[in-house]
Amino acid sequence: MYSGNTYHGYGETRLTLENRSRAKPHRVTLAFPNNAWNNGNAINRLAGTVTLEPGAQEIVTLLQPPLPANGDNNIRVEVDGRREGDVRAPNGNNHCNFYGRGGGLATLLISRNLDFDAVGHLFNAGRGAFTAAMAAGAPDCGGGGGYKVNSWMPDTRRYNATNWLELDYDTPQVVDRVTVHYTLSASTVGSLTLRGASGTNLVQLPFTAGRNSYSGSTWQAEFTLPATTEPVKTVRLNFGKQAPHSIGIDAVEISVATNSQWAAEARASSDNSASTASYAPGSSGANNVESVRAETAVNAWSENWLAYTPFDAVVLNANDLASLPAPVASALGDYLYAGGNIFISGQTALPSGWHNAQTRAMTDGTEESVGLGHCYIFPAENLNTLDQKTLQMLRDRVRETGRYWQSLPSDSTAANNAMPVVKNLQVPIRGIVVIMLAFIILIGPVNIFWLNRRQKRTWMLWTIPAISFATTLVVFAYSLLREGITPDTRIAGFTLLDQTSHHAATMGASGFYCPLTPSSGLHFEAGTEATPLVSLGYGSGTGREVDWTQGQHFSRGWVSARVPAHFHLRKSETRRERIQILNENGKLQIVNSLGAPIKALWYADAKLNLYEVDNVAAGQKGGLVPSQKISLDNSGPDALFREIGYTASADTVNEKTARHLTPNTYLAALDGNPFLENALGSAASAKRTKASAVVFGLLETPETK
Repeated sequence: MYSGNTYHGYGETRLTLENRSRAKPHRVTLAFPNNAWNNGNAINRLAGTVTLEPGAQEIVTLLQPPLPANGDNNIRVEVDGRREGDVRAPNGNNHCNFYGRGGGLATLLISRNLDFDAVGHLFNAGRGAFTAAMAAGAPDCGGGGGYKVNSWMPDTRRYNATNWLELDYDTPQVVDRVTVHYTLSASTVGSLTLRGASGTNLVQLPFTAGRNSYSGSTWQAEFTLPATTEPVKTVRLNFGKQAPHSIGIDAVEISVATNSQWAAEARASSDNSASTASYAPGSSGANNVESVRAETAVNAWSENWLAYTPFDAVVLNANDLASLPAPVASALGDYLYAGGNIFISGQTALPSGWHNAQTRAMTDGTEESVGLGHCYIFPAENLNTLDQKTLQMLRDRVRETGRYWQSLPSDSTAANNAMPVVKNLQVPIRGIVVIMLAFIILIGPVNIFWLNRRQKRTWMLWTIPAISFATTLVVFAYSLLREGITPDTRIAGFTLLDQTSHHAATMGASGFYCPLTPSSGLHFEAGTEATPLVSLGYGSGTGREVDWTQGQHFSRGWVSARVPAHFHLRKSETRRERIQILNENGKLQIVNSLGAPIKALWYADAKLNLYEVDNVAAGQKGGLVPSQKISLDNSGPDALFREIGYTASADTVNEKTARHLTPNTYLAALDGNPFLENALGSAASAKRTKASAVVFGLLETPETK
């Protein structure tokens, strides 16, 4: 669907399989990467298997969780258990590589119907890195070579595109020498064209005609030629389809005798300004926005909401909305509910199916709150015409969303501190030391003394192994009695439940502590975004495997014995859980149909009168009583989530957090979590599972009885 770097969420690859046999079904397995090498926490195998009937065609989707895939960038194809070859993954190793979680970047998906460069510049306003203008003037990149922000570089995500750079000079002059200053090695593919003030092409030279040199860690290509018959106004560098990441131009000088000039203005086929990444000075943090161009029209976009999770915003226009197939519109709606951002130009109304909870008018458009996300709609077709305050607000929204992923715990220790699975994870040093001291005394002095008394020293050949074996059994029994073999699980999260649209968006976490490595791994639902909270980057780590044949199976490498494993979870789905507010003879009652006991609940009616109730069992009624403990500030679910975070538990909810309620909403603290699955499945124990949930509910019109 796109090409470029992404830094969180699930990277999607779709493949079309066709069985051309007329009689025989085939079982096809796709595995990525074809060859993997272990280096840090990474995906070693991402696989899916389907059975194709004769003549059948099927689209198979591989979704890569937010870990790098260190491998050869190819997908292995196996048919009926036999390897048939491999195909190249179109965006293979670009997901979550190099820069770690969040990468210091927010990422924008831009529709093909929009001017990619214009929108990219808009969200990186004032950041001229890698633009054509950087090739004007004298060389200013300094030594060292490489990716220099003061140079021009074409868009590195657009392979097979034709790249060119044109430079204009203030005073046209006769030329007999042109010197091109590169920040990367001088190009040998392409040509140089000199254009006169009249617009006529005067000279065209292949790059191979230049004399290349290397000085001070920079490259120069010098072209000498007979003096031109007309003053030169423009120099054009044609790079053809040379790989964009191998092109970097610092400056271009034209000269004759003692007179020389540097370019005053420049323009190019594209630039790399929207991908400044972490090599740009001062660009750490999510202050940069990396723009990713959609490679397909919106009618061919993914029907799975997880495919949009790498993006902190999606930019569309009215024509895109008109072309959206219903499944794609539904997937984008799910993305929006789960905290995504969508910017729409040339449109005045929210698409049907995206149910807004609140509308806020802006100077040049509207902001619609949809679930945990925000949709901005502008009648203007050109985003550049928007008010500067509006543009800055859009930039801030994208970067704030990107910073959320940077704020997650960066390793398992930090994750366990944020949400401990068990109270005490310390190694039982005292008990182990006692056992080892007893072992040393027994295998040494006691053993030797006893064998000397019996004059059986040769028995050491079997007493030493026997004592060692017995000690091993004691250590195992000690660990077994101390921790058992039953895993501990903790689940917590925040859910925005829209009872009008029957939609739930959940941001939560799960943690696992297993005395023994679970043989069947973890099983998440197919629509769950599970972000492992582990360290990223080269170095020590574990290779991991995922299988999508039946749901989302984290099969190997995700949970190790006696090491806590944590995941940030995000879901967007249709749900039927609800509460009912009944007015029975003037007394307000609630019916708990949330699927878990309510520990505490606060309800704000249409006039922001506040009521509360405690301890309502699942399926039971409870009487609401007026609450005068706090005053409401009507700030909504966004403010509440910022306060309690993704590890939200029932203990984090009280009268103060209830102040965020808006008209006709409720806040419930649940003893249990019906919205997040226990990925251990049948290996989990209900007694060793701690689950809780915080629900911000949007109600239908209260019923009267």
